[in-house]
Amino acid sequence: MVMNNAQGTQNYLYLYDLPKAEATSTKLASVLQTKTGIVLTRIPQIRRDLNRPFYSAVMQIPEEDKFQLACKEMRYFELAPGKPSRALPFDNDLLGSNPQKIVDHNIFVRRIPKELSPSQLEEHFSRYGDIKSLKISLNSDHQSRGYGFVCFQDPTSAAQALTAEGSADSNQVIRYQPRDKRDFRKIYNNIYAKNFPEGYTQDQVHALFSEYGRIESMKFMVNDRLNQPFAFICFNSEDKQDREYGPKCAAEAVAKLNGATEIGGITLPDNKKLYVKEALKRTDREAERLRETIKYKSSKKRCNLYVKGFPDTMSEEDLRKLFAQYGEIESLRMHPPGEVKKLYAFVCFKKPDEASSAKENLNLNDKALTINHYEIKEVRELQNEAARDKHDFQQFR
Repeated sequence: MVMNNAQGTQNYLYLYDLPKAEATSTKLASVLQTKTGIVLTRIPQIRRDLNRPFYSAVMQIPEEDKFQLACKEMRYFELAPGKPSRALPFDNDLLGSNPQKIVDHNIFVRRIPKELSPSQLEEHFSRYGDIKSLKISLNSDHQSRGYGFVCFQDPTSAAQALTAEGSADSNQVIRYQPRDKRDFRKIYNNIYAKNFPEGYTQDQVHALFSEYGRIESMKFMVNDRLNQPFAFICFNSEDKQDREYGPKCAAEAVAKLNGATEIGGITLPDNKKLYVKEALKRTDREAERLRETIKYKSSKKRCNLYVKGFPDTMSEEDLRKLFAQYGEIESLRMHPPGEVKKLYAFVCFKKPDEASSAKENLNLNDKALTINHYEIKEVRELQNEAARDKHDFQQFR
């Protein structure tokens, strides 16, 4: 499907920062109807991305007058109280397909007060010219991270904003860089460290990290269950205007210490490595773990097979021997184990081509088994969610 409002060929509305629990086609259509009176006839295309904290969606509104009304009234909206979402005309360049085309239109704004809303930030910067889009980065709790982006219709407006507010106390405005040239996750001065040697003291931790800069504060604790010390360390300069000092010290400490197997001449036991990373909120840590889990599962997807159709009398060892002729098996699980009923199994090969060979060629007593590549649980749940969403929208319409 071609979506290109920038050339006026289609009227697509792009909606983003949608909270996952509330982001349904029915809810989106209901909010649109309440704010504009427009009755949506085509189901919104919701992008359900496991690796992102929010969903996004695209609505098609063919009639030009209704589309312009939706752009105006849905610019800021909420699917749930306190969880702001945005909408703007779909634009391939704006959404990243050609970031170089909009570099000069964009500014990056840091030190945004956490209580400032997107509409208030837009009101502030609109003095420099018409704004095409604006985004305040949110964490997984839908709270402001304190930085964002403003994209102006005209590059001269962005230049004026940079000149006027580049050194202002209220906001720190710098030139925008395309995604492949930036890493905003590196802008932090708080780090979390663990896996210290047993008995390592608070003074030793402080001395270790003081080598990388001035420590403004440090919280040292011991995990009672594991009897393992851990710490939160915050770097900062005495000069409150020097906002680059803390992140620079933190980044250096992470680069030098994370993964270390020896600290001050003490070798960590049991092949442990020192863990030193950015200190994240609980919800962000959970989101990070989920991303890593999904990344690992996805890497194994083509190696994993779901198998059924084999005799109830077949043991797990028999099944292993059957599949082993196609390659090295990393793991095999039969369900339900030890019960005389229709069985199924998961077989994971070391290599994806071995799994594919087994899938295509394996049969038992000249009878083909039912073998499919295993879809990870999280993806299956998204597929079920999409199916329920489609059914509910049809009922709503």
